[in-house]
Amino acid sequence: MKKVLLICLLCVNAVYSQEKPWRFIKETDGIKVYFRSSEKSNINEVKIQTTFKSNLSTIVEALMDVDNYPNWVYKAVKSKTIKVYDLHEVDYYNNLDFPWPLDDRDILIHTKITQSPQSKIVTSVSSAHPEKVAEVKGVVRIKEFNSKWTFIPKNDQVVAEYVFKSNPGGSLPAWLINLSLDEGPIKTIKNFKKQLLLEKYKKGTKYQIQN
Repeated sequence: MKKVLLICLLCVNAVYSQEKPWRFIKETDGIKVYFRSSEKSNINEVKIQTTFKSNLSTIVEALMDVDNYPNWVYKAVKSKTIKVYDLHEVDYYNNLDFPWPLDDRDILIHTKITQSPQSKIVTSVSSAHPEKVAEVKGVVRIKEFNSKWTFIPKNDQVVAEYVFKSNPGGSLPAWLINLSLDEGPIKTIKNFKKQLLLEKYKKGTKYQIQN
C-alpha cells in the first residue's frame, strides 16, 4: 500500500513540475499579458487579465454571436456555427487571414459555457476539433487549440481571465510564434470591449445568464 501511495505522489509531482510560473510580459490599456513555458512544447501558454465595464449577460450574448466574430476577433474573416448542442454549447468554424507569404488558417472549435448558480461566475471552455469539417486546399488547419475564459462579477464590472494555448500549424518556428503571441489577444479584447457597448447585446436575454 505504501508503494502505491509513493508512486501516486511521484506522478502528481511530475505533473505539477511541468507547470512553470507565469511571467508578466506587459500591460496595454488595462490588458495584462503573461506567458508560461512548458516542458511538453516550445510554444508558450498565454494568460490575459482585464476588466470589462459590462455585465455577464452582455458578455455572453456577444461571445455567442459567432457570425459577428470577423468584427472583433483578430484576423477572422469568416465565422459560422457548425452545430448547436444546446443553448450554451456549439461547434463553430473560423477562417483566419494570415499575412503573405503565409497560408491562411482555419479552425473548428467546440465551446461550452457554464455559470455557477452560487457565485454567478461564468466560464467558457473551448478546444479544437479539426476532424469535424473537411480541410480546405491552400488553407492550413489549426489542430491544436485550448482556451478558457473566466468571468467574475465584481460590483458593476466583470473581472476576466483568458488562458489559451495554440499552435497555428504549418512550418512556423516556435520562436517566431512566441514573438507575436500577445498581439492577437490584445487587439481582440480591445475590439470585444467595443462590441459590449452595442444595444443588441446589452438588451439580449437569449442565453439566460444571471447578473
